[in-house]
Amino acid sequence: MKDLLHLEFRRLFRAKSFYICTAIALVMILISAATTKMLLDVAAKATEDIAEAFGGAVLQAPTAFSMLKTAASSSLTTILAVFLSLFVTEDYSSDTIKNVYAKGHSRDEVYFAKYISALAASLMMILVTAAFSFVMGKALFGEFGTMGENYVGSLLAELVILIAYVTVYFAIAISIKKTGASIAISIIGPLLLTLLLSLGNAVIDSETIDLSEYWLDGRLSLLLPSNVETKDMILGFALGAVYLVAAGGVGFLINRKSEK
Repeated sequence: MKDLLHLEFRRLFRAKSFYICTAIALVMILISAATTKMLLDVAAKATEDIAEAFGGAVLQAPTAFSMLKTAASSSLTTILAVFLSLFVTEDYSSDTIKNVYAKGHSRDEVYFAKYISALAASLMMILVTAAFSFVMGKALFGEFGTMGENYVGSLLAELVILIAYVTVYFAIAISIKKTGASIAISIIGPLLLTLLLSLGNAVIDSETIDLSEYWLDGRLSLLLPSNVETKDMILGFALGAVYLVAAGGVGFLINRKSEK
C-alpha cells in the first residue's frame, strides 16, 4: 500500500491536468471578481435612481469573507469533475494498470490508494482556490467583512459537501474507467438530477418540501450566504456524510467486480 501511495502521489505531482485545472479555477475566480468589480463601478457612476435600482437591488459589494464562502461554486465542482476523471482513469486508458496488478497489488489497495491521492489533490485545489478568493476579495473590494451567523460551521459543512462531490466523481471515474464517458456523466449527471428534482417539486407542489435541498448542489447553495441557519448547517454535514459513504461504497464494490 505504501508503494502504491508513493506511485500515485508521484503521478499526481507530474500530472499536467492538476496544475491546469487549478489554474483554471483561479482564473474563474479572478474573472468573476473582476466582473463584479466592474459592474459595481458602473453602478456607482450612474445616476442615483439607476444606481439604486441596478446596484443596490442587484449587486452587493463582496468582501474577503464572503468570497471565501462563494469559492465553492458550480465552476469549482465542474473543474473537480474534469480533473478527477482525467486523473483517475489515466492508468486504465493507457492500460498501465496491468503493471500495478502484476506486482501483486489487490483491487482494494488500488482503489484506496487512488482515492487517497485524488482526495488529497482535490483538497489542495479547494484550499488554494479558497485562499485566492479571500485575497481577491480584500484586494479588489478592500474589505475583510464580517463573519455571519454560523460562518465557520457552514464553511466546514461546505468542505464536507465538496469532499462528497469528490467521492461521487471518483466513484464514477473508477467505475467507468473511460475518460470521456466519466467527464460526460460527472458533468451531465448532476444537471439531469437537478432537473428531475425540480420536476419532482412541481409534481408534489409543496410549500415546505424542496427536493433539490437534499442533493449536494442544492444544499451547497444554501451554505454560500454569509448567514446560515443552524438546521441548514447540520443538514449540510449530514447529507455530505451520507453521499460520501454511499458513493464510496458503490465505487468500491463496482471496482472490485470490474474486469480490469
